[in-house]
Amino acid sequence: MDSSRIDRQFGRWIRIGRLPTMSQAEARYVVLTNIIALLGVGFTLAFAPLLLAAGSGAYAGLQVIYAALYLPTFWLNRRRHHVAATTWLVLSSHLAVVSQVLVEGTGFDVQLFFMLHAILPFMVFPPRHNKMMFALSALAGADLIAVIVFGPSLPQLGPVISEVHLAWLRPTLLGGLFFTIAACANYARRATLIAEEALDKAHARSESLLLNILPPAIANRLKAKTGTIADGFAGVTVLFADIVGFTKMSARLPPERVVEMLDDLFCTFDDHADRLGLEKIKTIGDCYMIVGGLPELRADHADAVAEMALAMIEVVHAAGAQIGEPIDVRIGMHSGPVVAGVIGKRKFTYDVWGDTVNVASRMESHGVPGHIQLTSSTYKVLAGKFQMTRRGMIEVKGKGEMETWFLDKRLTAPSVPSE
Repeated sequence: MDSSRIDRQFGRWIRIGRLPTMSQAEARYVVLTNIIALLGVGFTLAFAPLLLAAGSGAYAGLQVIYAALYLPTFWLNRRRHHVAATTWLVLSSHLAVVSQVLVEGTGFDVQLFFMLHAILPFMVFPPRHNKMMFALSALAGADLIAVIVFGPSLPQLGPVISEVHLAWLRPTLLGGLFFTIAACANYARRATLIAEEALDKAHARSESLLLNILPPAIANRLKAKTGTIADGFAGVTVLFADIVGFTKMSARLPPERVVEMLDDLFCTFDDHADRLGLEKIKTIGDCYMIVGGLPELRADHADAVAEMALAMIEVVHAAGAQIGEPIDVRIGMHSGPVVAGVIGKRKFTYDVWGDTVNVASRMESHGVPGHIQLTSSTYKVLAGKFQMTRRGMIEVKGKGEMETWFLDKRLTAPSVPSE
């Protein structure tokens, strides 16, 4: 039988009773139970020819019986009686050692297997079976102590094996004990490493998801403390952008195509926001909101948001030409103070509030497709660095008349994020 076939057979046996619906932890306990049962069968049968060579046919026959005691473990696991399978494994192997001590005596040092039985329950039982673990472990410990104390006076029911044969049978038996303990420890170590790796990956995924929802500085504060997270910012620039014509286009195209196109646009916006060090706040339908100057303060927040707005115009026009659809973007900007913080218990978000946000939204909704509309406060910050065209006074809902400007292009070197 070639090694690959042996590996397949071994894998088939150790996976008996492992169900697809099990968690990784539950599956590991089932697999480990099967591995130990296989080791028990293999080692017990392997010791039989040695006893036969030592002239003890009766003891060799008992080894076959002891090996058979492990087999119900596989049957119980296959029947999905996993706790019963584990309990049978521990008890049957324990009773086999008790039998060997009484029949063969203590000359083999077989009682040392009680040490394995003392730690075995903690390896093969899930944590929820604490009482069972401690009871079986205590039983093994008590039996070991009893053999040490009363060993010389215990009756030996079977024939005596000569010291000549014991001289090489004892090291063989102890070598098997060491191999079994080492094999179990190695599996437990590998299982621990796998669990730690899975935990690290899960932690990395959760960290990545958290950083996709919150700015890094806010995420760190959220992990470090409980309670409300809120900050006031004296000067930021808020931008709203709405994709014009997208609603009508979405009524004509398949849903998958609509989402794909909007995702492409917003992902490109995200890339520009990252490049410029801006904070994306949210998207609502085909509306995109971004802020410069928080959560980390920066003096050039208006410059960076202006760069973002110009890039968004180019991105939308290029996308419209590529897909052959008449889409455009309407952008509004305003600079001023805001309050920012984390809200919500489920699906929490980092959001901003204040009159500055409302005015920026009005600049977008009262704007013109293909243009970037600014208030006077943003115009004053950008003056001399960007080319702007005065639109004049317009009636703004909830604000009355306001003087507004259109942002055309940059006059000086592009802005870079302030550290």
